[in-house]
Amino acid sequence: MDQFEVMRELFTDRSSWADIRHYPDTVTCRRMLRLADFAAADPARWSSCRMAFEVPELSRPELAVARGVSVRTLQRHLAQQDLSDAGDFTESELDGERPEWLRAVSIRFDVGRVSRTWRYATALCTFAAAQPDRWRVIRLAYECPELSQAELAKLCGVSQQSVSNYLQPVRLEVDESFNDLEVIY
Repeated sequence: MDQFEVMRELFTDRSSWADIRHYPDTVTCRRMLRLADFAAADPARWSSCRMAFEVPELSRPELAVARGVSVRTLQRHLAQQDLSDAGDFTESELDGERPEWLRAVSIRFDVGRVSRTWRYATALCTFAAAQPDRWRVIRLAYECPELSQAELAKLCGVSQQSVSNYLQPVRLEVDESFNDLEVIY
């Protein structure tokens, strides 16, 4: 599963997020986190992929101009990267969670039909791309809650004070109007 397949999945998810019963399935949430890891690893690449997904009518040369990069750099940014995880469920295991007809749906990005899951995912990825060190500390702290702040600092290559600061609560801003292309890096 590449980054664009993950984006399509997040875009088509119709979870309301009203309460825990209406959150996306576990696999979708795990993929959202992997997309944030992808964004933190290379913010410029994330921005190119997001723009290509959200503005599919632009040609590669037009996207390169809009991003301020060469066509060759843009092509490198848009190269598929495998974001699958062996811990994800197989397609047959997902039959109860995701209808077969939805798997084959072709996506045409429509700002008027942006899912809440896509809004939350892009807010998370924008945060991860803007603060990759903080994202890595937060991710590791939740994956390994038994680690001390000193151990987190050593593993992430930052100071213990930075770890303490990074672990303070973060309020992600979700643009409900979804007119946030200007904040893409």
